[in-house]
Amino acid sequence: MTIDVKNRDDVIVLKPHGRLIGPAGNELKQVIETQLQDTAESTNFLFDFADCRGIDSSAVGVLVGLHVSIAQRGGVVGVTNLSTSLKSYFVMAKLITAFKHFNSENEAIVNLRSIGH
Repeated sequence: MTIDVKNRDDVIVLKPHGRLIGPAGNELKQVIETQLQDTAESTNFLFDFADCRGIDSSAVGVLVGLHVSIAQRGGVVGVTNLSTSLKSYFVMAKLITAFKHFNSENEAIVNLRSIGH
């Protein structure tokens, strides 16, 4: 598993490739913690799951922790490109309402820039 990270118009975009299962959850957590340390007080994150083939409860826990941390800082977490199976997992884990959902990265960037600041 690898994670591409970029900052686009003050939105941190994380794009995991592969499966967020087992130790990959810890890798994701480390990437997020690094980004949080390097950012301003109010930060928005976008997860692009186009190349993510699976997720487990450990990685979901990392996403929930990020959501709480970012909300406390006045930021928002968004997701895009959820596959049918990932969306089902988000529904089952009751995360579907915790994150803002977008149809594309461009749509997410425009919307995330206008909220959470």
